[in-house]
Amino acid sequence: MNYLLFRSPINIKKPGTNTYGYETIFYPPLGLMYIAASLEQNGHKVEIIDLGFDKFLSGELKQKLSNIDIVGLEVYTDNYKEVKNLAKKIKELKPNISIIIGGPHCIFFPKKSILDVKYADIAIVGEGEETINDVSLYLQGKKNISDIYNIYYKKNEEILPGKGLKFIKNLDSLPFPSRHLVEKYDYDRLPHGFFYKKKLTLMITSRGCPFHCHFCGRYSNSIENYNFRQRSTENIVEEILNIQNRYNSVMIIDDSFLCNLKKAHRIFDMLIEYGSKIEILILGARVDTAERELYKKMKKANVTYISFGIESGNQDVLDFYNKKVTLNQIRKAVLLSNEMGFQIGGTLILGAPIETKYHFKKTIKFSKTLPIDNAIFSVLKYEMGSYLWKEAVKNGKIGKEEFLVPANSLRGLGNFTLEELTRFTRNAYIVYYLRPRFLFVQIKKCLLKKDIGHLGIFLRFLFSIK
Repeated sequence: MNYLLFRSPINIKKPGTNTYGYETIFYPPLGLMYIAASLEQNGHKVEIIDLGFDKFLSGELKQKLSNIDIVGLEVYTDNYKEVKNLAKKIKELKPNISIIIGGPHCIFFPKKSILDVKYADIAIVGEGEETINDVSLYLQGKKNISDIYNIYYKKNEEILPGKGLKFIKNLDSLPFPSRHLVEKYDYDRLPHGFFYKKKLTLMITSRGCPFHCHFCGRYSNSIENYNFRQRSTENIVEEILNIQNRYNSVMIIDDSFLCNLKKAHRIFDMLIEYGSKIEILILGARVDTAERELYKKMKKANVTYISFGIESGNQDVLDFYNKKVTLNQIRKAVLLSNEMGFQIGGTLILGAPIETKYHFKKTIKFSKTLPIDNAIFSVLKYEMGSYLWKEAVKNGKIGKEEFLVPANSLRGLGNFTLEELTRFTRNAYIVYYLRPRFLFVQIKKCLLKKDIGHLGIFLRFLFSIK
């Protein structure tokens, strides 16, 4: 069968503001590439369209759909209306085509997602790599739809669940993502001034997270039995070696890539042994995994970027968030990363219910003592499924269908209004980034890289702070 998978733009928050705008998506659609790989492995033909790059007029879309059997649409809660409009247009152009939706919105709102995107026929509400092939069998008349796991579907105007939820225990069983399907796009622009060698791709080495930060809306909070699972060391290294001849950089986007120190050591030992040359960026590491010998291996294996969830410069706030780390561990991890020559990212949050202006000042002051290249300040969000969200729902401050709610004293969520928190966040960006020493260090790094393009990325980021 012939599949056409669409990735729609999602809202990207501009630094230091409370505004959102549709911008080109910065990362390749890894989820769709996994789905595509599973389909291709089973003999189906697949094309991926990234609407962050491609814009279709009705005539062009009709031509594109002419030989397509099934359309797949990736849905986020903040873009489902745009996806609904796309689904409507597709059905108008080809009424009998099957439309399948999947993604975070379907996971958090399994039944409601089909109501929200009412032109969809089936919603995949969990991991889709095995489910999508069962759906293909159903559409070919070879399987009963009620026997398929991880779906909701329409039948005689009713929306019914499939057989239940099932998760992939052995992640090594999955084929590597079909990266060739998005090589036509140039993912050459990342947010917040990231520096990397073009051409970039993404990968994950695990699913889920073994930790329980109170602000995090991880899937295991919303999906029963969604456990933390890791790929084998050999499978991870094989994928990196497989892509290094076609890509210059790979960004590992696990929630906690280095949490298994023994496995992390073995991964980098093997990459060094095989002489891997690809640049590695780690987008998510805990500060309590910082270890000198491991970081030395990471440097030797071409790690150039590492990002930490720092969150606060106040120990009481870190404890409130259940981070299970200390300020000293944060300082140690960042200083060790700087010693290794890594570019360093750090996320910081303002707006915990226990925070005062004094807390904000301490967080900003603490951040300025650390050599972070990409400090990302944001207002606390109550994410669906998180501990903080559940408590707010229980106390009647948030509705059960509110997906992402910013801290706001007008709703009893913290001590400051959203407008005040936005101003504090904007001020944090200005105070952090517009320091003469910081600017000097960043310009020096750009010049040492001998790439003026990096300097342009950094300057664009500075000018985006409003």
